[in-house]
Amino acid sequence: MANQTEVLRLLMANAPEYCSGDRLADELNISRTAIWKMVQGLQTAGYSIESRHGRGYRYVENNQLSVAGIQNGLDITPAVQLIVLPSVDSTNAYLKRMATRTPLTEPVVVVADSQTAGYGRSGRTFYSPGETGIYLSIGLPVTTDQPLDAGLLTTSTAVVVAQTLRQLFDVPVELKWVNDVLVNHHKVVGIMSEGITNLETGQISTVVVGIGINLTTAAFPSPLQSKAGAVLAHPTKVTRNQVIRQLLRTFFERYPSYRSGDFMPLYRQLSMVINQRVSLKSGARTYDGVVLDIAQTGALVVQLTDGRVQEFSSGEITKVNLLTGQYHG
Repeated sequence: MANQTEVLRLLMANAPEYCSGDRLADELNISRTAIWKMVQGLQTAGYSIESRHGRGYRYVENNQLSVAGIQNGLDITPAVQLIVLPSVDSTNAYLKRMATRTPLTEPVVVVADSQTAGYGRSGRTFYSPGETGIYLSIGLPVTTDQPLDAGLLTTSTAVVVAQTLRQLFDVPVELKWVNDVLVNHHKVVGIMSEGITNLETGQISTVVVGIGINLTTAAFPSPLQSKAGAVLAHPTKVTRNQVIRQLLRTFFERYPSYRSGDFMPLYRQLSMVINQRVSLKSGARTYDGVVLDIAQTGALVVQLTDGRVQEFSSGEITKVNLLTGQYHG
């Protein structure tokens, strides 16, 4: 029996042209009255569908997130299971619960309009209001023939997000090691990878890559106002479905080869910390020095204040004193 999703897919496939009620009814083998009721249901759910006498119905892209909207024109390999939720505590937490119950055998992407308990590194809260942001997590099965390189996967994802934003919007994008994406010197994207261990083997069986994008978020809680920002300070005709579609397309194009580090030249180009003085927290210690480079492995190469050169494969830059520019964070 035909359902609203099938009607929506047909309208999307014909957009921006109108599709007659007769044609929809014939293709789905249901009555025109049933088509009319389903279109009404889609409109009530927030989809923008125009109706014109003698011409039928037309789908118009809007900011409503949907599986059909994201999949429309998305042609990627391998096949991806896509879940879209109106609200969730955290897309990462949702996927971790899902993968803990049943190990993943294919990539799964969870998208939410809002998060009630979004989080980042060190348990920090990730502000996740509805309608203005993109909150998604990608769950990937890990196998012995495709082992996980967490550092390169995180840096690769940062490049994927930066490329997506540069392709869709005219904004200056920079990367702060390891995975903060900045626009106009404000953090607009958070990325966090988490592994799930198989209790029987003791090996990581699934990795979850969480991505939060402040697309048009205009107001932040006071503790975040000085550092957080949005990709855009104005509304955009580019929908969230389009952004997610482009991001997933780029991510899965790069994923098979991310372990080679072939994206690192672009990561270095986008980096805002090379040749800058930084404070870096790694483990229980804080180090000060000048960033010389980012190694092919994604490690940060720092000349410390005592002259020694040291590589850091993990840690967090807590302060950047730009020798040029206006960033203060």
